[in-house]
Amino acid sequence: MTYKDNYLKVRNTLALILGLNILVALAKLIYGLMTKTSSMIADGFHSFSDGASNVVGLIGIWIASKPADENHPYGHHKVETLSTIVISFALFIVSFKILVNSYNRFMNPVVPKINVFSFIVMILTLIINILVVRYESKKGKELNSSILISDSKHTESDIYVSISVIVSLIAIKLGYIFIDTLISAIIAILICRAGIQILREGINVLIDGKMIEAEKIHKIVMEIEEVIYCHKIRTRGKQNHIMIDLHVGIDKNHNIDYCHKLSHRIEDTLKKDILGVEEVIVHIEPASEDNTHT
Repeated sequence: MTYKDNYLKVRNTLALILGLNILVALAKLIYGLMTKTSSMIADGFHSFSDGASNVVGLIGIWIASKPADENHPYGHHKVETLSTIVISFALFIVSFKILVNSYNRFMNPVVPKINVFSFIVMILTLIINILVVRYESKKGKELNSSILISDSKHTESDIYVSISVIVSLIAIKLGYIFIDTLISAIIAILICRAGIQILREGINVLIDGKMIEAEKIHKIVMEIEEVIYCHKIRTRGKQNHIMIDLHVGIDKNHNIDYCHKLSHRIEDTLKKDILGVEEVIVHIEPASEDNTHT
């Protein structure tokens, strides 16, 4: 599958998830405002942040899919990672706003108007969220897309949030009104936690963190008969675009043409055996007299 084909599949998945997230957010937010239930309102904003992350993701992968050019010889792949970082900051903003609202509601309590429709709205949106997470996570792994995987984690937190809101509704019916404000604050903390997780993963890509254990690459390369040793293995990139560079020692009597063909064979082997590997730079060097490297 080409990067463009992959981009189109990721884009279509995000567009579908965006529509569902907006539907879920509107249902929670509108009914939360009607019943003055702060936990439902907070959950509605949480779902809207899911939709916002979808929009950021769509923009990010559109730019990331552009081919390499004179000013960007390595392509635009890291724009997708930047998009996930924008998503994390959006989560921090939503979290802060919900905490402020929770504090205001704690200082000035409001009795929510809970009825059977409140439970119906939350249960239906919960079911949609579960289906969305399963679908988006599956597609993220299938397409090896960091934006889909990070977005599915964001939406996954919505499941626990919705469950907590249902618990809050039950508590309110039993007369424990303060639970509504407490759950709203907990939701804010969960949103912030999801943002930190996404931010850490994005930063790891931007600072060229290790993507694959060197031992795994070493084992694959050493299975090639002509290779005497393999060292100085480095990896970087993101899940769907991993870059590897390594040094390989072979018999010093081989000519340039042989070395060139061998380097391509090593590259093809790594791309075939490790999902997500897109670029491999092989430095061929002559083995020493005792067939070791210095």
